[in-house]
Amino acid sequence: LNFFKNNKKPAQFSLDIDKLDNCILLAMLYISRNTTESGKYVYRSNTDVQTRYSDKQYSSLRHAGTLYSMYLCETLLGNTAIQNKRFVASEYFIKNYVKRVNSDMYGVVSKPFEEAPVLLATSGGTGLGLIALSNLLEENRIRKTILQKMGNFLLFMQNEFGDFWPSYEFGTKTRSKLHAARYYPGEACLGLLYLYDTDKDEKWLDAAKKGILRLAELGAAIPAENLKFDHWGLLAIQKLYSLPDIELTTAQKLLISAYLEKNSLLVIENQNLDSDAENYGSYKSIRSLCGNATILEGLIAAYHTVPSNVLKTRILNSVSAGIEFLAKYQVKDGSREGGIPGTYKWNNFDAVKSDKEIRIDNVQHALSAFAAYKLILKNILDENSGK
Repeated sequence: LNFFKNNKKPAQFSLDIDKLDNCILLAMLYISRNTTESGKYVYRSNTDVQTRYSDKQYSSLRHAGTLYSMYLCETLLGNTAIQNKRFVASEYFIKNYVKRVNSDMYGVVSKPFEEAPVLLATSGGTGLGLIALSNLLEENRIRKTILQKMGNFLLFMQNEFGDFWPSYEFGTKTRSKLHAARYYPGEACLGLLYLYDTDKDEKWLDAAKKGILRLAELGAAIPAENLKFDHWGLLAIQKLYSLPDIELTTAQKLLISAYLEKNSLLVIENQNLDSDAENYGSYKSIRSLCGNATILEGLIAAYHTVPSNVLKTRILNSVSAGIEFLAKYQVKDGSREGGIPGTYKWNNFDAVKSDKEIRIDNVQHALSAFAAYKLILKNILDENSGK
């Protein structure tokens, strides 16, 4: 079924599963090649191999996000090819970015010489840290108390309404609005849910539910045209709904469903579906390939959680076209093979430096979207074959 308003036929499943597997493999290989012996990632490269970057700029959040995508390859795809690289990169992250706040709390820091104005521990970074590191417990590669103290930090950063302070300043020992990002609350909620996977203390689940309901409440109060799509928030909702006995009231479920629908319609109704356009499948006003990948991650999460089958079909049609767009502009050969450049114009004669720039998180978000989409396709194919 095609539910698009303009009746343009979406390219549902036009990217066959073998080509999708190749996209996943190339992205995995890119991340593997760009994981140094120390565990630090090569943060930026360029399709113009003559372009050089300083290694001073870095992001603890994007490092954690990349660990998350590497782990998804194992959990969603059963592929452990880059597991050892993930372990090395995890050790680097713990050593360099998981810092003691006090005897009861650890936070993930953003450093002033890399990305922040002063030394900060952020709620978003700590959430991403829990997403990236909680799985290490079963491998005996992290102490449970460290994860619990990271969770304590997020509880400290959450107010009575469910909002999260963006950051904690070590210099003043106060919660702060410095270095804020709209994704921090969703990242914090998802991190608490990953912690709950390994430590069944209800306080983690309760804080995550409180944060998610606050996101949904705030989203309900914003006109649709002013809403900012929040992929981490949608991923947190998907994670919450995967748990048994989450004890949401009917009113709370309706609030969350409305938030899912509002976010989903925001982007699927603003997608380029002109089949003759070079950016067919991209989301309007989102120029970067990374931005398109994050939308796909969020939409796939919504696909698994929206109650409406009609909306699920619209989401799947949209995601299929979006994945085709993302796959089309992945670098397919050369020393940057598997990379995701800044924009789809990266190979044009008039491309500028930013069009050609490959940040590690570009590849991370694309890999996460590819892997999550692969799982949908596999489930559909299994259903069709009667498995």
